[in-house]
Amino acid sequence: MAPADLIKAEVYPLCCDEPDAHEWGRRWYDGLNRFFGAAAAADDAVLVWLD
Repeated sequence: MAPADLIKAEVYPLCCDEPDAHEWGRRWYDGLNRFFGAAAAADDAVLVWLD
């Protein structure tokens, strides 16, 4: 999903449509991508709690 789609769906606030608005989370993306990929490959469940 493109950032513009997420803003339109009101997942992120309107300020997030600037080009670098999501850069703050990039440092975690690769690790999370590997983690969820490994969990899926092992047929494991992942519980995510956002507070």
